[in-house]
Amino acid sequence: MSANTFEIKPISFALKGTESATDDSSIANSLTQQFASLSATINDATRAQGENTANVAGLLDVTEDFLTLMQTLDQQYGANATLPLTDAGEAVDDALRATAELETWLSRLNLAGARAQLFNIQLGIAYWAMQHELAFETVAPVVNALAEQANAAETRQETAAVFAMMQGFIQHLAPGLQADLERSNPERPWRLLNLNFAITAIRTGDAAMMRYAFDRLNAHLPDECAGFYEEAHALACQPGFPTETRALIEAEYTRWTRPH
Repeated sequence: MSANTFEIKPISFALKGTESATDDSSIANSLTQQFASLSATINDATRAQGENTANVAGLLDVTEDFLTLMQTLDQQYGANATLPLTDAGEAVDDALRATAELETWLSRLNLAGARAQLFNIQLGIAYWAMQHELAFETVAPVVNALAEQANAAETRQETAAVFAMMQGFIQHLAPGLQADLERSNPERPWRLLNLNFAITAIRTGDAAMMRYAFDRLNAHLPDECAGFYEEAHALACQPGFPTETRALIEAEYTRWTRPH
């Protein structure tokens, strides 16, 4: 199936560790509840370990204020409306930067178990921005959270849910990132997002998803394809690898590694 005929799958905010949100207006409420729990966990740890709480408190306040803003704007304009606010995207960036710093604090406070909750909040904020067609520049935390969710997925259904989220974010972020001006940086979000999208597609075992993700990778990062498909082919040649999945990888491997 070609990229032109692949159906864009509807994205629902239902990832590992969250309750399924059946309508977009519930996302802000769900995130607020999750953040209240996370905030209490962090505050308890800082007090127990005798850490200076000023820096953490500031990060928590920024995130909490943004979640309140999310609820207010959804009530005022609707859960899927284009927002007539020039600084709404900047507020998204502020919140994502704050949550990225909170991830550092989770490591410092030995709260690795709370990371999944933080990733859900980061993805929820970015998803909300996408639903409101808001551009934002703080992309790295979102790409990292998606990768963590993909690695944590235990079933094909969970993996497919992350695939759908990645698909939506690639489409949303493309206007600002697909020029790919930082090619010397292997950690750039655009590169990692597209590579992780293809890896996640392979993990689903779904042929249509794989073809779509491979088409996106080939179009967006042609310089990466030979190396990517060499690694994927080496994995696909291992015993027990699904035959159909191996055949799709072998086709791309032949295409990108044969002499021209």
